[in-house]
Amino acid sequence: MDEKKQLFEQLKSIKDYWVKTSLESLDENADLIWSDYEEEYKKLQHLFENDEEKEAYERVLDELITGTIHSILVMIDGGDDLADKYTVDLVVEKNNKTLKTNGALNEKFYDYLLDVDD
Repeated sequence: MDEKKQLFEQLKSIKDYWVKTSLESLDENADLIWSDYEEEYKKLQHLFENDEEKEAYERVLDELITGTIHSILVMIDGGDDLADKYTVDLVVEKNNKTLKTNGALNEKFYDYLLDVDD
């Protein structure tokens, strides 16, 4: 399997896990032991009471996490101020090849999400 696709699958899986975990935490019976912000979740539980409100929260959270992943990939691609100091790379261990070939990872990640979400 293509290593880039494996990376994107894992990133999407992480994103989906945390969106789901946060959304499930809006249930008043949720076990919030995992969170450092139990009181904040309890406040949100009373704000998001119907499915439409929870779906809006889910979409916003999904967008924020996707944007965060995109920004991290921009950094790895060398597209931010960090590139002035040093570069970051993702290298396939078995063949020592960079994943930063054939286009920017941040753009390819969005392409991947568009393909799998359609």
